[in-house]
Amino acid sequence: MNAAAAEEIVEAKPSTRSKKKAQPKLTAYRFMIFYRFILAAFGGYALASFAAMLIAQYFSEEQSSAAMSATMIGFLLQAGVFIWVFMVNKTLKATLGILIPVMSFYIAYQFLGK
Repeated sequence: MNAAAAEEIVEAKPSTRSKKKAQPKLTAYRFMIFYRFILAAFGGYALASFAAMLIAQYFSEEQSSAAMSATMIGFLLQAGVFIWVFMVNKTLKATLGILIPVMSFYIAYQFLGK
């Protein structure tokens, strides 16, 4: 390799992009991550709590074991939802993947009775 070629490789080329064009993409990305975090935290909590209430209501004959099992399953569900929300490629899919089960658990809980 000759010296001229080495200097050409080392020289940094100035960026043709302006900083203003990159700013909206970065802001949108940060908002999407913040939205997913809020969705994972509150949606996971809602899903876990409705699932725990549904399990405890369904197995109400053995109250102590039903409450303990529902709590453990709820904790696992919330942790799984938090991981799953960040694994999904589309934000809409993550939102619907949380809202539809939450609403179905709520409807099932209402049909079982309070």
